[in-house]
Amino acid sequence: MRIIFLAYRPWAIDVFNTIEKHPKVSESTLCTTVADLNKLVISKYNLLITCGWSDELPIKVAQNIEAIGVHCAELDRYSYGSPLQLQIIDGLKRTKHRIFSFTHDPKSSRAHTHNRLFSHEVDLDLSGGMEEVLTQMTATSKVLFNWFLDDFPSIEWNQWPEEDVVRSKRNPSDSVLTKRDIENMTTEQLYNFFRSLEDPYPNGCLEDEFGTLYINKVYFKKK
Repeated sequence: MRIIFLAYRPWAIDVFNTIEKHPKVSESTLCTTVADLNKLVISKYNLLITCGWSDELPIKVAQNIEAIGVHCAELDRYSYGSPLQLQIIDGLKRTKHRIFSFTHDPKSSRAHTHNRLFSHEVDLDLSGGMEEVLTQMTATSKVLFNWFLDDFPSIEWNQWPEEDVVRSKRNPSDSVLTKRDIENMTTEQLYNFFRSLEDPYPNGCLEDEFGTLYINKVYFKKK
């Protein structure tokens, strides 16, 4: 198989070494930008693997190659963007890491579009700081992609249950808390908020008339 691996986040790029060593892979090409992708003759490859990729694929790419990705959520409400942050902020302790099939549905408003088809999944622990969560996602992505390649092309696709609930993609302004916000949050809610925005994401912050306090690392002990 000839594989294209599309990733730009460090935790995701670390998965590439596993892909290129898979016994079914004869050639593998790492792309970190869409510009890199557009330089390739897509039809010469068998599969496009995306990892940690939050944007849509160019239509001319998706129409000429089978493309898959990994998505770190079990519920459909977290398919619209910022899934890690939103699940942690919502207090979820466990979720799923899944391989999904890319599609380009003109009716879809998603930033991270899938056609509600997933194949392989593993559990994902959302406790701890963002460094721990991302390290785990590197490991689970390796497991998922190896598993997919082992089974390819005999892939059994499952339907992703649709929900009416939508958790919209977060904006930079959502990372700012005021004194009033803090008054209405528990210490555990504050912990989840700030740990979901640890590096490499724009850190959460507190803002008042004197300035802005950025918080990168937090620790919480439950009573």
